[in-house]
Amino acid sequence: MQAKVKAACTQCHNATRITEQHLTRQQWSDQLDKMEGLGAVIPESDRDAMLAYLTKNFGPGKGGGKTAVKKATSAAN
Repeated sequence: MQAKVKAACTQCHNATRITEQHLTRQQWSDQLDKMEGLGAVIPESDRDAMLAYLTKNFGPGKGGGKTAVKKATSAAN
């Protein structure tokens, strides 16, 4: 799911926009709604898995998730 989140989110901004936020599942859901309204493509079939990934790795109290996204970004470059 990391690759799908990266693909959907880093079209318009860098990964730190994700890693610096530590949101609840509902807050991440609201963010996905907002981003879809701005043109992000988030397949409905991936939405629950994306929310689970974002909440697990970048939820409240999660500070170590930065490394995973940075590694994925570095590997893609």
